[in-house]
Amino acid sequence: MKINESAYKFIVCFMIFAFFFVPAFNAAGQPSVAPQKITLDIKGMDIIDVLKIISQRTGMNIVASKGLAGKVTIFLKDVDAWDALEIILLANDLAYVVDGDIVTIMTGREYETLYGERFKDKKEVRIIKLNYANAAEVAKALTQVKTAIGRVVVDAGSNTLILMETKDRLAQMEEMVKVMDLPTVTKIFSLDYAKSDKLNPKIQDMITKGVGTMRFDERTNKLVVTDLPEKVKEIEKVITAFDEKTRQVLIDAKIVQVELNDKFQAGIDWKAVFKDFTVQQTLSAGLTTGGKITLATLVFGKDRNTLDALMNFLGTTGKTNIISSPRITALDGQEAKIIVGTKEAYITGTTTTPATGAVTTAESVNFVDVGIQLYVTPTINKEGYVSMKIKPVVSSVGSRIKTTASPDGVPIIKTSEAETSIVVKDGMTIVMGGLMEDKVSKNMTKIPVLGDIPVLGFIFRNTNNEVKKTELVIFLTPTIISGDFIEPIPGMKSSST
Repeated sequence: MKINESAYKFIVCFMIFAFFFVPAFNAAGQPSVAPQKITLDIKGMDIIDVLKIISQRTGMNIVASKGLAGKVTIFLKDVDAWDALEIILLANDLAYVVDGDIVTIMTGREYETLYGERFKDKKEVRIIKLNYANAAEVAKALTQVKTAIGRVVVDAGSNTLILMETKDRLAQMEEMVKVMDLPTVTKIFSLDYAKSDKLNPKIQDMITKGVGTMRFDERTNKLVVTDLPEKVKEIEKVITAFDEKTRQVLIDAKIVQVELNDKFQAGIDWKAVFKDFTVQQTLSAGLTTGGKITLATLVFGKDRNTLDALMNFLGTTGKTNIISSPRITALDGQEAKIIVGTKEAYITGTTTTPATGAVTTAESVNFVDVGIQLYVTPTINKEGYVSMKIKPVVSSVGSRIKTTASPDGVPIIKTSEAETSIVVKDGMTIVMGGLMEDKVSKNMTKIPVLGDIPVLGFIFRNTNNEVKKTELVIFLTPTIISGDFIEPIPGMKSSST
């Protein structure tokens, strides 16, 4: 389709006219005026004079019908100009019609006669002065439920809300304000065990929006809560639940090394052991170096003879040696660590080659843990059972690599470890077996006197390495501590680690 030159000129002129002279409208059908705030302090002023003031301050083109009459008393501070106009009109049963950039003001009856419906059916106004709640905070909550044509205006100076909304929604918003504008109470909570900064996020989520406040003092470990009485009671229950004494578990351990005789080179037959004792549960966990460990819950209770009987049985499998009997207390859910071993030292060197000058070498001594490491994390449940997350680590020096910095060699650590969990009743004993390792010892035989001759004595001496199979057996007895007194576990020698 072709457009001739005259039509093209007409379209261009019309677009220019529309751009400069046709007013824009917003989503609510209001003439688009520059956003601005207005403050009104009016008492008993004629409505015509009030409209004149608004027109002069905002640049709105306002036309008032002949039937307009009445006095206006209103106090608004820093309110959107169009909101101010709507508040005045709705409060005085007036209506408006927007035609282009002209706003025609008329009475509600005139509007109903012209359009066949009540102007107030579209939107009504309520002015609510709050007694307790903060108007600005309550407005944030009301804004979430208002309709697209609704308005929530805040007069911070008088702590007043002005609501413009449809009749049905306005009723809902008024009920919300009633619930939120209730007398508040303030309560100070002194925390004995929980930390106020840790508890703060949990309480913040419970505070009534627009009404409640919460502050915490890190120095005194106190919380100050201000909210509705019912809400403060709910918050108190949560604080009481979290501010309880952290329960503790006393872990008695006994670590026994069994040097196995020829009959038990493959390890202790734990199935045979469990036949002779009262066992509640057994389980296995794989080792990182192959093989597996076996755990069993034995009913020892306060019977010393039962523990002695088990130790006697272990004596039939080889030579037993109690390496350590540590006793350690762990908080509920916190990891406890038991180490029985040594720190192997080795030297490392760092060589620095400067652009000029001599090359320098700095040596440092490093240490690595070797021996038995036992990690235990107890968790207490309401029924008096203890869930034990157990991780045994057994390490030894397998060989050494000689370096220039470390003539004695850097140790190569051989490690076996496993990780498992088991649930036991308070005061019962866990037996852990299956941690096998080879124990290398040097044996020297010599001819008396001749073997001690310097230099030539080696002819009359003979040294050989003897490898012996050993198995570690670990006993763990968790006891829930409910007070300051700790009752010793029969058969478990107490010591500190």
